[in-house]
Amino acid sequence: MFGNCCRILLVAPAVTSQSSSVRRGLHTQASWIRGCVFPRDRDRVKKSFWKSSEPRSERTSAMILRSAWLLVTTLAMGLASPQQLSQSFGGQTFGKQLKSVTQWNSLDFVFKSPQERQEALTAGRFIPENCIPLDMDVDYNSNAIRSRVFVTVPRFIEGIPATLGIISTQQGATGPLIEPYPNAAIQANPEDPRCEGIVSVFRTMIDECNRLWIVDTGKIGDRRICLPKIVAFDLRSDQIIHQYQIPASQLVCDVSLLVSILVDVRDPPPLGTCSNTMAYIADVTGAGLIVYDMSRGKSWRVTNKLMNPNPDYGTFTIANESFDLMDGMISMALSPKLPSDIRTSDFTFNSAYGTAKPNKSPVLNDRLLFFHALASVAENAVRTSVLHNDTMWDEDVGANPRAFRVIGRRNSQSAPEAMDSNGNLYFGLLNQMAIGCWDSTTNYNPSNIRIVSQNLDTLQFPSGVKVVRNRKGVEELWVMTCRFQKIMTGSLNMNETNFRVQAIQVPELLGGSRSCRN
Repeated sequence: MFGNCCRILLVAPAVTSQSSSVRRGLHTQASWIRGCVFPRDRDRVKKSFWKSSEPRSERTSAMILRSAWLLVTTLAMGLASPQQLSQSFGGQTFGKQLKSVTQWNSLDFVFKSPQERQEALTAGRFIPENCIPLDMDVDYNSNAIRSRVFVTVPRFIEGIPATLGIISTQQGATGPLIEPYPNAAIQANPEDPRCEGIVSVFRTMIDECNRLWIVDTGKIGDRRICLPKIVAFDLRSDQIIHQYQIPASQLVCDVSLLVSILVDVRDPPPLGTCSNTMAYIADVTGAGLIVYDMSRGKSWRVTNKLMNPNPDYGTFTIANESFDLMDGMISMALSPKLPSDIRTSDFTFNSAYGTAKPNKSPVLNDRLLFFHALASVAENAVRTSVLHNDTMWDEDVGANPRAFRVIGRRNSQSAPEAMDSNGNLYFGLLNQMAIGCWDSTTNYNPSNIRIVSQNLDTLQFPSGVKVVRNRKGVEELWVMTCRFQKIMTGSLNMNETNFRVQAIQVPELLGGSRSCRN
């Protein structure tokens, strides 16, 4: 999810048991980052990376939580009211409070036996302090009686047993165990040069065809093990049904890190076959975008200056803790599909982006791709029909620069974003520890950005945001938070709750309105 920021999630770990090896490995990685991205900031970043070396106390047993499956089902069925599930967490709250699905002090995984777990700990294949969950998605539709929550745990460094998993019904000392998906074997040997397994995953997406999509970075930390690849799973069979390796020629040497994937199914069910699918992959360190056409088995690279980080917004302050980070394009969202009668009427993608007239022959299934860099407050957009012109991009990866436009600015940096079917865009406001919402039919500016939920304890660094439709057809907003600022400053305490998955039904969040307009 976060590129440089995610790859150095443990750069300042306040733990002594693994400090020697972990610090050496992370120091090498941090040096590589400083050498490749914005060298003028290297002193400032170095101070942030190694700010703290205080020891962390031993992990203690935490409360046994309800199973994730039960909570997902409860949320989907609407059995719990806001009054029952909303609570004060000791910090300032505002707006609707998201409902807790599950939480962890630290992650643990499903192993075949206690002996296998102990062997993994002894061999360094499992180092709990290194396991940071970043993204999630929800599967409501592959099974009529079972719901599943997927999580990603990128391999910024060694010691992570599984980079893609499901929140299981088994409970550990600090929360539900993560079960490797689709199995442990495909993730057990990430350094295998044959590149037949899964190395590291930052983000995931489930589409309307019941396919789980990932982009495997092919890296452990800054070490390139394999070329990145796109992988799709059939959620009904849990089998890989599609793979595509991204050519080395579309990467920026070893700098590129592909962290986010967004999928556009242009022939969805029930009438379509799901074969006409486009995927967009953000290169957070190479400041670019990979576009993939599944039907043709072809990809191409797109670049634009708006995909770069802005040094003016490279300092983040969350819960009175500050760190420096220069990450580029990190997140994307698609506007709702245009109405079927688009050829007979004027239409507006977005008031800031512009209006197209009928005599300009709008492209069928054209949409806006919204995107932003992490170190930025600007939201940007480009038409997908522009991105689909592979001939133009094959000739010049920086072609048509004016097609990419700044549509407005926020008051805060943001990481992930997601759009609902009514054109409301949801995103974390990092400095405010809140979830913002913008109606995409309005101008993008602070006066039109509504804080729909704020909690100074539970919304510290939203690292995953998804809009999911449940079995009843109701859209839900799902959020994962990871207290990233504490990882960066070395103040993470494994005796506290650090990672959370929360959710709420969108109609409840917006008070029954179709729009989050202020």
